[in-house]
Amino acid sequence: MLHRVKCTRSALPGLCMFDILSDRHFPRHAHDHYGVGVMLDGGHVSWSGRGQVEAGPNHVITVSPNEIHDGIPIRGAPRHWRMLFVDPDVITEFAGAEIAAREFSLPAIANSKLARRIAIALQNLPGGSAKEAVEVVIDLFGELLDSPEKMPSVSVLSRSVQLMLERIHDKPAEAPSLVELAGIAGLSPYTALRRFRRELGTTPHAYITQYRVRWAYKAIGNGTTLAETAAITGFADQSHMTRAFVRQFGVTPGQWRLANSF
Repeated sequence: MLHRVKCTRSALPGLCMFDILSDRHFPRHAHDHYGVGVMLDGGHVSWSGRGQVEAGPNHVITVSPNEIHDGIPIRGAPRHWRMLFVDPDVITEFAGAEIAAREFSLPAIANSKLARRIAIALQNLPGGSAKEAVEVVIDLFGELLDSPEKMPSVSVLSRSVQLMLERIHDKPAEAPSLVELAGIAGLSPYTALRRFRRELGTTPHAYITQYRVRWAYKAIGNGTTLAETAAITGFADQSHMTRAFVRQFGVTPGQWRLANSF
């Protein structure tokens, strides 16, 4: 298996860049951040709430906060991509709340000119100033979130799935059983699981795990130790957290902590 990841912070807090060369299959998961990147070589297919996606060389790739998606290399071959993740608060501060309330319309965009622009911006961002980073955010996100190309709207979640999500989000460290979630939603366990998967693309158990990893990502970025993070986010131990973290983000919690020490 080939898997190389470099994560780097920018001079502007709330931005992190990932450079990834990998043939790894990423499971369905979501991020708390906006993500904009470019496929440099190879390609992958992915499932997302916006439909099935295929991205190849010079494709721009995007992901909105809380959008569940996965990533599978085409024909199992390695692909190389570079991605910038931006905290929504940064978008709000520098582009305005109206822009930050939007979602990307297209998960993959075949636009070689835009892809080159993004690739150059991400290559230069780590060594640039905070002022330069602000310009990159406003330039790229303003254009992409203002894109006139639209995809069909994602279906609104049913009330029963919303209730199950509220329980998970309220106490993510205390994993509810399927029976508990079904009771909250007023459904049988069978129907609850089927509806949850149909609307979110994953099972409640898998969703809880990836949600805890996102929580750990934030905690480690804020300086919490790895052992403390594992305890507060509900993982059995640090090893359990590390396995889940690597599976979702492709880097270990220790590597992510190192990136935040720059």
